[in-house]
Amino acid sequence: MPQCDSYFLLISTIKIMLKTILFKAYMASMVMGMGAAVSNGECGAPEPTEELIAIAKEMALNESMISTSKLDNVRAMITGMAKDFENMGIYFVLKGVDYTVHGGWSHGRHEMAMKTKLRKGGYGALNLYYVHSLRSSPDFPTTGKCNFPDPSYYGQGGEILTRDGCTIRRDLLSHGQTTTHEVGHWLGLLHTFHGGCTGRGDLIDDTPACKETYGCDENADTCPESPGKDDVHNFMGYNTCRTGFTVGQTKRARRQYHYWRSQDS
Repeated sequence: MPQCDSYFLLISTIKIMLKTILFKAYMASMVMGMGAAVSNGECGAPEPTEELIAIAKEMALNESMISTSKLDNVRAMITGMAKDFENMGIYFVLKGVDYTVHGGWSHGRHEMAMKTKLRKGGYGALNLYYVHSLRSSPDFPTTGKCNFPDPSYYGQGGEILTRDGCTIRRDLLSHGQTTTHEVGHWLGLLHTFHGGCTGRGDLIDDTPACKETYGCDENADTCPESPGKDDVHNFMGYNTCRTGFTVGQTKRARRQYHYWRSQDS
């Protein structure tokens, strides 16, 4: 049976700096009175149908997924991501966690239907969706994706607002760098390797030009004719040793948030 779990997180931004991640957590339980006809110590209930058994199995799978430890993992990941942005003067506050069961959504299908149902807040509210898998090609596996600010959004809601936010594979909950990287895009930051060794790259002066790489060699210099070595520790690059943003990225992220999103949070 396919995995069918997804986590929904909403980050809403309030104040002059980003201020809130809104996850929603709804847990419903039913307590039903139980009574069984008992005769001579034996139960007279009929054998369960195959349909009932199938549904019970699905419920058992879902119940195993909705655990305190899993929800704690989400909260811990958000706490770690929030710390990554604190030096920017950007603060995120966890509001809740919402766990949704849906076979298609959890595998990256029917994205707009999912977001239409789950999307919360204005354009200053970052919605994060953690799913079992994302649709991607075998040669280019996708771990996460996020929408940049859209110049055509004028505070009127609609498809642009609904589509906004980040979708990330849930197996990367323990790998907070991926969420931080994607949220960087939501704030308008480009990859450090954008444009490669030509032009103005990511349009930020203190991020050295570089090519797309996955290594953590601090002496790497994929654009030797441009000033500076590869910033392998930058969150907007690709590797597993990312730890921070530059001063220029900090200023750009704050300015872009205020320019695009702060009026509609």
